[in-house]
Amino acid sequence: MSQATLNKSALSRLERQRDLYKRFLPSLEMKRRTLLAERQQTAAQLAAQRAEIDALEAEVGEALPMLADDDVVLEAPLRIATLRLGDENRVGVRLPVLAELAIERAAYPRLVQPHWMDGVLERLEQRLRLEVAQRIATRRLAILDAAARTVTQRVNLFEKVMIPQAESAIARIELYLADQERASVVRAKLAKRKRQAAERREEGA
Repeated sequence: MSQATLNKSALSRLERQRDLYKRFLPSLEMKRRTLLAERQQTAAQLAAQRAEIDALEAEVGEALPMLADDDVVLEAPLRIATLRLGDENRVGVRLPVLAELAIERAAYPRLVQPHWMDGVLERLEQRLRLEVAQRIATRRLAILDAAARTVTQRVNLFEKVMIPQAESAIARIELYLADQERASVVRAKLAKRKRQAAERREEGA
């Protein structure tokens, strides 16, 4: 903040700025808390998705040990046929959401493939859906982290720099104006005394 002019006009301007900062600060703080809460929720979702993927892999390993057999060749891959993302607004921050996901299974000869192939495909599809959700959650988390950092920096700027600087400048101007007012009163009293002394001398002459 530049050096303020020591007059009533500058004082009024600084008071308006300080009041504006103080009105804006609560909304920034509320936005920061909302973003941090959303971040915490997204981080919990991401952890749950990772745990679900780990549990699914353990389940597949236990229920379908035949997948470890190198002689087994799966010829029914999955592919993402449709993946469409939308977005949602969280206190001015746009976050990605899954709008549509369609997974296709390639046709495979049921008489040739093992009988447990359908179970494998179901688990593979479940994992694929979890991986898509995990990628979206990871992206949401990165956006929330960046937004929360930006808002926190602004809160600190208002709270620790701009408002204290404005209040310091206001106090300096108020002190200067009070000193000027006292000096003016003293000068007025001295002038009055001189005038009264001159009038008495004229009356005595």
